[in-house]
Amino acid sequence: MSAKLEISTERTPADLRSWARSCGNGRAAARAYAIANALEGMTRAEAARLAGMERQALRDAVIRYNAEGVAGLFDRPKGHRREWLTQAEQAILADTVYRGPRPEINGVCTWTCEALAIWISERFGKTIHPDSVGRLLRRMGLSRQKARSVHPKKDPKAQEHFQKRGLRNALKTAAEAHPGKQIRLFFQDEARIGQKGRLCHRWWTKGQRPPGMCDQRFDWTYLFAAADPVSGEAFALVLPTVSIKVMNVFLADFSKTLGEHEHALMVLDGAGWHRGGSLTVPDNITLIRQPPYAPECNPVERIWLFLRERLLSLQVWPDQETIIQACCNAWNALASEPGRIQSLCLQPWVKKVIS
Repeated sequence: MSAKLEISTERTPADLRSWARSCGNGRAAARAYAIANALEGMTRAEAARLAGMERQALRDAVIRYNAEGVAGLFDRPKGHRREWLTQAEQAILADTVYRGPRPEINGVCTWTCEALAIWISERFGKTIHPDSVGRLLRRMGLSRQKARSVHPKKDPKAQEHFQKRGLRNALKTAAEAHPGKQIRLFFQDEARIGQKGRLCHRWWTKGQRPPGMCDQRFDWTYLFAAADPVSGEAFALVLPTVSIKVMNVFLADFSKTLGEHEHALMVLDGAGWHRGGSLTVPDNITLIRQPPYAPECNPVERIWLFLRERLLSLQVWPDQETIIQACCNAWNALASEPGRIQSLCLQPWVKKVIS
């Protein structure tokens, strides 16, 4: 028969119970209570029974407690199955996922788990089930998302320059041109809202595609907006069309919202109604154009996505008056939510520009 295992007396039973109440871990607390009972003279079998464990489990806890103190009462981290692919192979896989497949070679226009399982087998000589490929991709920090359209003429270098230096230099130039004025940064854009309806994500029974009401007619209107990502203030008008004449109306009404000592630097795209000899720009506004084909440089795009996903999808509007009212209701709901415009528009690159 083995000798009785001695228990460390570094802590008293009262100390152990006090630690158990504050440790925040039920299993570690149960071991501490069992050891405290044993220290007070209770039989090991009874102490283990009251803690809901086997006597051998209590013995293991005592050994770890003697060696490590109360830190030894917590569960050991469990081992994990070794990854199917090495770190180097995962890096190659991630690069392949980002570059996308070649339809003439891989047989698909976008990667699926089944197609990637075939690619992994051909590239690394390893057989992985498609379900395991999906779990591996998620562990690598990837998720399957709806792609954003990118124009083939987009210039990534021009976009990077605008976000890093171009806009900062424009703010500096505006401040020098208007001394004594507070320069405020606004982003401006417009969205077409109408009967050509839109679907969005919604919760539904797993394995079934949810239905969504979507109009197919062609009556619409336009929502013009300018937002200050720093303060969260924004201005919007619902207008019937897009043209230089309509843009003049928007700029004139927007300029009236600025204070006497404020000057707005307004970022907007290169649409035809944003430029031209007949465009009238008020004295308290300076226009700066974002790089072509780069909607990522305009945070107002995120406002449109938010409104469409939350308030302007899965609906049928009978006429333009109803569309206009829906636009007004959606914008007012957005404007009344504290901090929402800031959370949508104050992107990390904008913070760097204004810092």
